[in-house]
Amino acid sequence: MSEIKQYPVLKHIVNVIKNAIADSKVDEQSESVSIIKDGNDSIHVKQLFDDTDKIASIFITDKKEILYSEDLLETLEDIAQTAKSDANLKKALEATKIIVNDLSLQTEFILQEVKAAFDELSDSYEFGKTTEKNIEEFSASYKFGDNKFDITVVNNADAIKLEAKIDSAVKPAVKKTIEADVDKIGKALNNSFK
Repeated sequence: MSEIKQYPVLKHIVNVIKNAIADSKVDEQSESVSIIKDGNDSIHVKQLFDDTDKIASIFITDKKEILYSEDLLETLEDIAQTAKSDANLKKALEATKIIVNDLSLQTEFILQEVKAAFDELSDSYEFGKTTEKNIEEFSASYKFGDNKFDITVVNNADAIKLEAKIDSAVKPAVKKTIEADVDKIGKALNNSFK
């Protein structure tokens, strides 16, 4: 059986992740797909190209959020810095877009920040689950006491848009509190990320 020659960007990113996770192993499936195995868990990494076949996108599926628990999201954000001696690889990594669990890295950071911000504002906020993810936007369900609501976050190039969808049955005073908190979080996110 011949050895699989993987794309350099994919191979580099997979090696960085593998080296950061103790006792992990890599299964190279094809030139564009690798699976990093960590015990019974796995991280699926796939490289695709844009229409010009020059700019890569790396799609990572990490259902157990190993990258997050191992603090590897920051490493992936600065992945080009890990290719110190290879100028061509560094340039390719700088142009590469990394998508983790259907969100861009920055949007994944924003999701984590939204969760933390609601936790800091009040113990009454309870994160439900992420209901939709689409690279630069996500929706999530929340509860404020017994009152359910959804938030949608869109990570535009110039600003982050945060919107709450609150059930009409929610009392006006509670609705006003949630809206004010969502506005406060939106402003904080834009100050941090834009």
